[in-house]
Amino acid sequence: MADINKYIPMVDAILSASNPDEISPKRVRKALQILFSVDLDSQRKVINELILERFGVMQENPRVLVPRNDLINRDQELALKLQKEGERLLRSTRKRKSKSESKPKRKKRKNENADSNSISVRKVLLSLPLREFLGTEELPRTQVVKMIWQYIKEHNLQNPNDRREIICDKKMEPIFGKKMTMFSMNKLLTKHLFNTNEIVKHEEEQETKLPKNEIKSEDELLPNASA
Repeated sequence: MADINKYIPMVDAILSASNPDEISPKRVRKALQILFSVDLDSQRKVINELILERFGVMQENPRVLVPRNDLINRDQELALKLQKEGERLLRSTRKRKSKSESKPKRKKRKNENADSNSISVRKVLLSLPLREFLGTEELPRTQVVKMIWQYIKEHNLQNPNDRREIICDKKMEPIFGKKMTMFSMNKLLTKHLFNTNEIVKHEEEQETKLPKNEIKSEDELLPNASA
């Protein structure tokens, strides 16, 4: 049997560049066949096991594996930062005297923006079932995934006959149902994670839709206001 470990770097690259909500062992295996010009059908089982193993490793370190939209946003942010950095360097060559003064300030603003926008740092609000399961109201999405995988490993919830399948216990059922696959977890989680600004916007939209006669004054909201 050929050494399948040589495929690990490419498997990792494919997984890290793919949408975790859509990826599957079959897609990764087909990609390997194209990239290496080989037929892996006879090794389907061991290749699938390798892909599942690498997927699990990446899920436990979820900063590596993120949805496509986040990858696109990060690419756009990086391009913008590179453009600003290029403009800054161009200005610094023209105004050498101001270089030492402007450089630290610009770096500080850049780092603050990077920290606040990073997917590994930005917190999201959790639904009530997920809040009860994890014991907190908000966490970075990456930390949510990591904690769920730690729980799965600690309680041996993966089907021993098919490691792709996760048999949910009573604590996980309100969130994921009786069972799920390791590839469907991210998609199921989207129903339980909310950005704060999206909730605020939704509430504002709901208020604007209320008829004027349903919007109560402060006096009407207070009990015994006329007393």
